[in-house]
Amino acid sequence: MKGARAAEQRGFLLHIQAQFGYQSAAGSADDLRMRTITQHLPGGVAQRPFTAVDAGATPRSQERILADGLQEHYFRVKGRRASGLLADITGLQWADFDIT
Repeated sequence: MKGARAAEQRGFLLHIQAQFGYQSAAGSADDLRMRTITQHLPGGVAQRPFTAVDAGATPRSQERILADGLQEHYFRVKGRRASGLLADITGLQWADFDIT
């Protein structure tokens, strides 16, 4: 798993189109939003999907892992904004991964 090791060391670039649901301190947002996102995710995030797949994770569990990574590094910008925001993938259209 040369690619997995590289992703875990250097991170990976996630290209994704999905419908996202949001929840904040004020409650859930009713307007689900389709987004196309390209975001670098660090090695610590990369390790989680590989471990989950090896353990037989369901596609939904894998989506949750990607949503958690995007929640922290895209929507919250590593804690610099939207600290109470929770994001979830509610409709994955496609995802592509580039090891950086």
